[in-house]
Amino acid sequence: MRNLKDIIFSLNFLYIVLIAAEIAAIIFLCVLVPAALPLAAAASGAWFLSLVTAAVIVVRGGAEESQGALFLVCALPVLGAAIYLILSSGKKRRGILKVEGEADSPLSRLAKETCGTVQCGYDGAKYFKSGAECFDSMFLDIAQARESVYAEFFIAAGGKVFDTFLKAAESAIEKGAKVKVLLDGVGCAFKLKRRDIKRLKATGAEVKIFGKITPLPRARLNLRDHRKIVAIDGKIAYIGGINLADEYAGLYTPYGYWKDNAVKIWGGAAKIFEGMFLSMWEGKYETDAPEGGKYECLPFGDGGKKARFAESAFLHAIYSAKERVHILTPYFCAGGDLNGALKCAALRGVDVKIILPHIPDKKYAFELSKATAEELAPFGVQFFEFSPGFMHAKAVICDDLVFLGSYNFDFRSTRTNFECGAAFAGEICEQVERDFCGCLALSQKMNEGKLSPAKRFSRLIIKLIAPLI
Repeated sequence: MRNLKDIIFSLNFLYIVLIAAEIAAIIFLCVLVPAALPLAAAASGAWFLSLVTAAVIVVRGGAEESQGALFLVCALPVLGAAIYLILSSGKKRRGILKVEGEADSPLSRLAKETCGTVQCGYDGAKYFKSGAECFDSMFLDIAQARESVYAEFFIAAGGKVFDTFLKAAESAIEKGAKVKVLLDGVGCAFKLKRRDIKRLKATGAEVKIFGKITPLPRARLNLRDHRKIVAIDGKIAYIGGINLADEYAGLYTPYGYWKDNAVKIWGGAAKIFEGMFLSMWEGKYETDAPEGGKYECLPFGDGGKKARFAESAFLHAIYSAKERVHILTPYFCAGGDLNGALKCAALRGVDVKIILPHIPDKKYAFELSKATAEELAPFGVQFFEFSPGFMHAKAVICDDLVFLGSYNFDFRSTRTNFECGAAFAGEICEQVERDFCGCLALSQKMNEGKLSPAKRFSRLIIKLIAPLI
């Protein structure tokens, strides 16, 4: 009986049912309704188009990406194929960064090959456990800028945080600094009004929108700039999870306490994050690796269709971990390879703990996270919900190495979006670990109990379309 349930709720069974239904409909039209032969011919053409599109999907993408697209094509013949072909249509790549320098470690060589960066020095870094702390420091540094302020955000929304940013940018411009702001069209849709953009431009800032929402087939809604970078005078850089909106500072709390994090870096490494911004602003950018610095970190980024760094780096770090793998993330669904790495780590005795939100901002994403957690929990991977509210902080700690930045632990961040981050060892890693332990003390272990058939079916559908959302 259990095997029968597993078969019925499997992806392959659902695909077979959908394809069988389409074939049966075509045969019915051809054999039982001779008068409908023209319609049958049209249906056969639609089925053939769907079949060809499905073949293209399999050739282009990995297993997880293919599942959602195949489901779309099978469930909506012709329309599904058309949607997929429009959303995946080619477009000139942006964000091409090339940093000239020596790569002297496995991860640095991987970064140079996949995203154009290398390990470099920095003079200091400060970790922020909340958006409010980060904004206080960031806006002060922006206001004191003398040469340049380059700001890149996925989300910007009108409010107190946005108003404070405007004042800081205006102060920088008065001191002679150039201010450039890059925002994502999908992330800012229905959040940032035209008058807010006009106010920003009125300060003297240059503004660009990445991926404007335009009529099909010109839209590129599936490709998003999810980066959060503020680079100041080429000497200071801020990266992390915070966006330019009040909820990230705790001023607007629809989901309980909003937990976030970010890091300020000063010294040579800041120059690479400036380069990341300019690679998006200009399309491509080249620079030399900065010299000097008291410490070392590895800046990195992902975007477009080029080989991806973060997923490979996470896999390397998780498989290499001997003591701990601790993850803070708002969304958890990163695919079979990373799930397999986490299972193996837990089975060999590594302490694998993942903290998710208790109050989600997107219910479908929360259900997807729980569905994925359900698969990993039997192998010893422990999941917790951040009881005070919404966990938006992003960190992957593997022994004495931590990855910080804009990445969520999901398909979109590791395989589709433009993202950025940095890998740190030493004191920054320990600060993030202490923050993780503090969050863990405020969290409750995830325990759902028995799920209803309706809940299982809904999660199956969400898992199918996960790579598309």
